[in-house]
Amino acid sequence: MSDNREIGKDGGEVHINPVVQKNNSSETAVMEEIKESSDTADAKKAFNDLVLENPTALQVKDLELTTHTLTMKEENVDETVDIGDESSQNKSKRNESLLNRAKGIGLIILAILMATGQGALTKYLKIIPTGELIIVTGVYTMLLFSLFITYHDIPLFSFPLKKVVFTRVMFSVVVKIVKVWSFQHLPLGDATALIFTSPLFACILGRIFLKEKLTLPHIIAMILGIIGIFMIAQPTFIFPGEESGPWYYNLVPILGAVSMGSAYTAQRKIGTDVNCITISMYMTIAGNLGGLGFQTISGDEYVNPRCFEHRPVMLLGGIISVAGLVALNKALQYEKAATVSLMRNLDTVLAFLLQVAVFSEPVEAFSLAGTALIMIGTLTLTISKLFDVSCGVTI
Repeated sequence: MSDNREIGKDGGEVHINPVVQKNNSSETAVMEEIKESSDTADAKKAFNDLVLENPTALQVKDLELTTHTLTMKEENVDETVDIGDESSQNKSKRNESLLNRAKGIGLIILAILMATGQGALTKYLKIIPTGELIIVTGVYTMLLFSLFITYHDIPLFSFPLKKVVFTRVMFSVVVKIVKVWSFQHLPLGDATALIFTSPLFACILGRIFLKEKLTLPHIIAMILGIIGIFMIAQPTFIFPGEESGPWYYNLVPILGAVSMGSAYTAQRKIGTDVNCITISMYMTIAGNLGGLGFQTISGDEYVNPRCFEHRPVMLLGGIISVAGLVALNKALQYEKAATVSLMRNLDTVLAFLLQVAVFSEPVEAFSLAGTALIMIGTLTLTISKLFDVSCGVTI
């Protein structure tokens, strides 16, 4: 039997009958239900009074609820759209970055092809003195650039970074003169090998002045490229052969390599602030002045090029020069100076292949091996640039 005792007010125990306790609990529950019903009735009465006093109150309340619901839905939609837009923007940026890398590599390859073609035309026109060839070809190049400048209204005098542009132009003139001097006074292999060490200086200068980082593919391409060039050119200071003259003659092509690396670094510094046509025009003018000076110093007699034999080829040389200059300067807007300089090692490969295919030069196993090394290095660098791969090594 359960203990139904409670403590009374006087501190004594009071016995409670279970039946009475049950009845009291029932009465309490009934009272609570009546109270709830009363509260509900009062709430309904107050609501009806509100509607009778202001019939539009219910509609206003419904309108507020509907507006709030629509606002919440719009916010959710906006968040969804924002997320979709962000994803679309990221995808668009990735595609644009890939397109820019492809443009840069394509322009470098075009510049390489134009340089190789210009070398072939120069060899074909070997009866024309060097200075005169530079001047006549340069005049055609200037005329073509003048058409571009006039048609597209490109500024020729009002542009920023004039000092940097002047530096870039002067270094290009030094490179042209050094190449001519080196090819005349040094064995071809020595001059080629030393001038095309320019990627080493481009990498160093770009890292110092432009803070351009070098990746593992850059290092691989540099090592393989320099080894390959030495194997193709076979300089006499490594391979036994004819005497190359005094040792300090070798400083001239090294100066050309430093100048080439400096020219690429200056062009990279200019970026897109100056139209590449403007820079190319000034490079052509400076090249013509350099050719005139060289022709004067060398004392070579001028040869009047024959109209139907030499001049069309020289005009073609001017067209190739325009395409090559624009492609090179434009490529340096997309790619690092080190990348452009390293890929220019393909000049040596294409020149070697051209000598074999067109001019019937003998082929040596050493030269073929060097060509393969340059191709492997350049292909490694190209793939790494297209897919933005650094292989975890950055300097």
